Amino acid sequence: MTDRQFERRITLIQQGDKQGLREIYDEYGKMIYQCALQVLHNTHDAEDITSEFFLKLWKIADTYCFGGKHKRWLVTIARNMSLDLRKKQSRELLTPFDGGEDTAAGPADSVSAEDTAEGNITVEAALEKLDSGEREIVNMKIIADMTFRDIAAVLGKPLGTVTWKYRNAIGKLKKFIGEVDSI
Repeated sequence: MTDRQFERRITLIQQGDKQGLREIYDEYGKMIYQCALQVLHNTHDAEDITSEFFLKLWKIADTYCFGGKHKRWLVTIARNMSLDLRKKQSRELLTPFDGGEDTAAGPADSVSAEDTAEGNITVEAALEKLDSGEREIVNMKIIADMTFRDIAAVLGKPLGTVTWKYRNAIGKLKKFIGEVDSI
């Protein structure tokens, strides 16, 4: 969706037309979910943030600066909402019955290990080889189709750092894929 098309959808939302929100959701729902998942590492929380994001978008559509970069705006909102949830969760005390994050991470790790052992590499398995910062940059670049300059602005990092981390991450992915292919 171009900036101009996005602005038309935002105008519809500002006029109370839900079709504009529906079209933005159809176009960017997956991107928002991936952004939240990168920060939260939990599918349930990422789904919640995605839902909350579009409710929030409905309420704050009038704050959009026309002529801006809409993907950067969307990702910044989603990332900030995810970071806020993560901060809130870190302040909450875990009870012994809660199980914490280790329980949620267990099945995903075993599935990836099984897939790798069978030689059926998945994107998730390859991305697990990256640290969270590299994974976030790769997702923003590939899934969200953002420019390095936009990624740097969203993350508040220098452009050179973002491009360097991206190149390193791609190198790690290539190496991992080469190792799996040789099995």
